[in-house]
Amino acid sequence: MIVQVIDSGHSTLLFRAASWVVAGMGIAIFTSCSLFSGRDGSTLRYDLPLTVQLRSDPSIAGAQLTYQDACGQRQSLPISAPLQELLERKTGRVFEKVLVGEARSSSAPDGSVDVALGLAHADLAIPRKGNKSYPATVTLGLDFAYTAADGTILYSKKIQSSGRGAVEVTEKSCEVKGLDPIAREAMGYVTDGMAQQLGTSSRIVDAAQARKAGGFKAVATTVTLPPSAINVPVPAPVDGPATVIFRAIVRNENHHQVLYTGEAITIEIEVKNEGPGTARAVELSVTATPSSIERIPSVVSIGDLQPGEVKHLTVDGKVGRVKEAMQEELTLMLRAESPSVQLPPAKKFLVSMKPEPGAEAQAQPVDVDRLPKRASLLKQPKAVGIVVGVGKFRESSIAPVKYAARDAEVMAAYLKSIGGIPSERVRTLVDTHALKSDLAEVLEEWLPKQTNPTTVVYVSVTGRGVVEPATGAVSMMLFDSAATSGTRLYSLRRLQESLEKLPIQQAVVMLDLSLEASPGKAAADRLVPLWEQEGSGNEKIMWMVGNQAVQEAHNYDQGRHGLFTYQLLKGLGGAADIDKNGTILAGELCTYIKGQVLKVAHEQYGSEQEPLCLPRPGQGASVRLQPVAQFK
Repeated sequence: MIVQVIDSGHSTLLFRAASWVVAGMGIAIFTSCSLFSGRDGSTLRYDLPLTVQLRSDPSIAGAQLTYQDACGQRQSLPISAPLQELLERKTGRVFEKVLVGEARSSSAPDGSVDVALGLAHADLAIPRKGNKSYPATVTLGLDFAYTAADGTILYSKKIQSSGRGAVEVTEKSCEVKGLDPIAREAMGYVTDGMAQQLGTSSRIVDAAQARKAGGFKAVATTVTLPPSAINVPVPAPVDGPATVIFRAIVRNENHHQVLYTGEAITIEIEVKNEGPGTARAVELSVTATPSSIERIPSVVSIGDLQPGEVKHLTVDGKVGRVKEAMQEELTLMLRAESPSVQLPPAKKFLVSMKPEPGAEAQAQPVDVDRLPKRASLLKQPKAVGIVVGVGKFRESSIAPVKYAARDAEVMAAYLKSIGGIPSERVRTLVDTHALKSDLAEVLEEWLPKQTNPTTVVYVSVTGRGVVEPATGAVSMMLFDSAATSGTRLYSLRRLQESLEKLPIQQAVVMLDLSLEASPGKAAADRLVPLWEQEGSGNEKIMWMVGNQAVQEAHNYDQGRHGLFTYQLLKGLGGAADIDKNGTILAGELCTYIKGQVLKVAHEQYGSEQEPLCLPRPGQGASVRLQPVAQFK
């Protein structure tokens, strides 16, 4: 299996809620932050014979989480009081005596612990009001250091941990309920981590032993700084601006889209600095929801990236116990030390999980790459076919579409064989030969020369599409399309206008597109593509839309095609002949595909993918009666 990802604005892929239980993750490079999964504070007790002063940075006193409620309004959750209480309690388990605030001791403290708040982020997306729960993740970071009485910094560290769970919303209120316990879980994890780091630091332990033996002695050659120096950032080298991109692929050992208990998986990540400056201290943030995900590193350190440098990371794991079919989300996001580094949007994966492969054997999928043994009797010498498949893109930051090229090549063969269209009247544009200029030339220059009032045009497009948030307008991505610009997209409106201008009998357009927000535009709370037609009954274009929502279209790995295209080819091969009269009509084909895609998406992936047929049944549109295959 290869599960690809879409950049999110609400790129909750446009992989919106993704899922799997992962145990025993290992990564190919060291992380820059420690990770702690234990919550039982009783296990973190060291009682080092030292008296320390706990000094909290003002960021602790003002700590809060900001998020958007169910009405899209900015809200904040104060976390200062519980965080301060946990810092005091956990530090008290490390040292014999802890002084807080203005507290004084009969003797000078042996050292001080300075703590500041790092990252404080609540990751939750509530697309609409309703009686529903949504996954949420709270990530908190702490910057802390232990300074000896003479000003020697014995230990300093930055750590980060996450709490995961679900929040509840209702139709009658904007309030989000359930974020507080998730925040407290994150606070528990990160303060446990701080206590563990302080309690196991060899230099602090040596200082405690020296103190117990009768006096403090330096345990190593160190740099002496005033106590306040911990809060003064070290100036970073000044670099020019840099642009960092990345892509990621999730693979599993069984090469299908459903993960089962005990199955091994691998996440492959490629990060590149396109320059011109150096990208310093780049980190990959990894967030998995819901909380059934186990032991996934929240931060992976990538380090500095020179202009043009590419680094590869591999994360291996194993699916833990899955009790019931579910979906979960894995979010990957880059961060960098310098504000001059331009970073890509987060990428989100949606994967489905099941407890174990079904006991009953699944029916073997039809090999649609082999043309049906019985020849089609349909002959369309004046028809035209245009097939587009874009599975890879010039910009590596755009996620590939696994079967797009294969879909296009097989579809072209079906139009010639099943559709009875002469080979010279079928144009195929695949990957590097599917530039925007190529499509414009075929549709707007070549096609008009092939048509007359008896011509039927068939257009098939497989790949990616984007939706304009303000209008819902849908555009196709071509090989030369850009991840941050819409200048090299080809809109469906332009396609429709090109077809409507022609003196043709009718047209059938088949779209198998994964959809996301338009490049460079903020996604609306509910991004809805514009598909509707007037339904006058006089339409001469039949639209078969494989995925009518903003989401990633499913791959059907068993059939080695996109799910919609697989069912389309299977239907053309004879399965869509619902009334068994030997002729498959356009409306009949689309009705068959819609039912099959809905069924398979629900049963095998646990999520929906709903095709759309326009004009709809019952509108009296003659284009729905266009024969697309005939076997008797």
